[in-house]
Amino acid sequence: MNTLLTYLIEPQQVFIATTTNLTLTISNPITSPALLFEGGRDPSSIEITIPVGQNDNDLTTADTFTASTNTTGFSVSKISGKYQVTSSVASGTTLNPGQSILVTFTNVSISDTAASTSIEIEEFITSSSASTSIPVNKVKEELGIYAWIDPLTIGESATSTLWWQTTGGETVTVAGSSSQPFPDSFPVSGKPPHTESYTIDAPIGQNAQTTYTLQVFATGKAPQKATATLTKHIPVITSFELAEETQEGGMNIGPTESNNLAWTSLFATAAYWTGPLGRSQWYTNPTKSQFPSITPGLDVYNAANDKSKLPGTAEYSLTLTGYDPTNKGHSFSTSITLDIQEVQLAYFKYANNDDGQLSGIIHKTIPDNWPGSQYVFEHDGSAVLTIYQPGGNNSIYYLGGADTSHPQIQYFGQQKNMSTISWVTANLVSLTLNGKDMSAIDHGQYEAPSAGTYTLVGAASDGTKVQSILYVII
Repeated sequence: MNTLLTYLIEPQQVFIATTTNLTLTISNPITSPALLFEGGRDPSSIEITIPVGQNDNDLTTADTFTASTNTTGFSVSKISGKYQVTSSVASGTTLNPGQSILVTFTNVSISDTAASTSIEIEEFITSSSASTSIPVNKVKEELGIYAWIDPLTIGESATSTLWWQTTGGETVTVAGSSSQPFPDSFPVSGKPPHTESYTIDAPIGQNAQTTYTLQVFATGKAPQKATATLTKHIPVITSFELAEETQEGGMNIGPTESNNLAWTSLFATAAYWTGPLGRSQWYTNPTKSQFPSITPGLDVYNAANDKSKLPGTAEYSLTLTGYDPTNKGHSFSTSITLDIQEVQLAYFKYANNDDGQLSGIIHKTIPDNWPGSQYVFEHDGSAVLTIYQPGGNNSIYYLGGADTSHPQIQYFGQQKNMSTISWVTANLVSLTLNGKDMSAIDHGQYEAPSAGTYTLVGAASDGTKVQSILYVII
């Protein structure tokens, strides 16, 4: 079975009888899904075996080196002769597409025999297990050079590091990028292997790759050569989602519920997101997750010219800019669509009931900060409340004795300093209080046994319903 992750160790060529550092890069491929390293007592793990012994194909004769990682959310420890990479978080750590774990082996004493060897990898992630090996070539300590780039792939205008190791040389030259001049030469000094580095960038233009040629020189000897290639990649969106679960779950969101857009990306120079209200500002460091706050229902409401015809969904798109091999200014986008839930009626009623005389119209919606509602008085003295709903299927409620067809809960209140609640309705054929059928429909009362929320729901003969919610204090 193939491993879920990819593994690269640098340098892949080491000089015998020297001491060096090795860096293992463990990557989740860009085209793979996000991968959860489970934490806790039985964690996901990657077990690394460095061949130690007296045989020619052993990398080192002494297990005196150390291993460490500075990748957030991960740790490395030595267990039974193997180096184990695990999540450092009890709840686990997610490795998104394109993300890597870096493990550094410090002060590895290379054995004194030229030969090929390999580092063994065992992968135990969730229910998957697989193994692979990484070759390392041990070569004689003579005039030589080995070069590599870390990271190998970057976006346009980003930077990387060109590394090289030499033995037996006096100077090193580097050539490759016409847009980035290098010093005439790099002097070699100190105990071999001589390790040097230089910051490089991805030249702007259509070329996806830049190859660097390095040569090491020594008096009286033919120079030795090494090459390393830097790859420039188009922007990649690895995730674009809501930062937190919504109250309704999935892509459903309440009318005035807020959340945050979150994303991760690779190889982009800049990003922006677009929603119902237009485009956001530019983000110039788009590789990290961003958390801008959005309120989709209010965004849709505020963007609509006609409040009576509101969309039922809100779309947000993310756009990245960066390397474009066509050189035509292309961008790279993805989007998510959120379904905005309907607004509910908390109550539309008279505030006062003085011996059957009803007065003072009040209304409230759920959520109560929804701006899309209005009521008007008709010429016959009745009132009409309209709630503008996401999706355009607006809710209309009626109040007043002149209306003889629409369901009404005209009054629903608590008597002062008492646990008694009472109601007055019109045009109903059934009534429930907290789900229990009430025989007194037109008007009635009830002794509330405890404080809390009481919901009265009435239905008309045609099946249409109206509700009124009351919080009782005892």
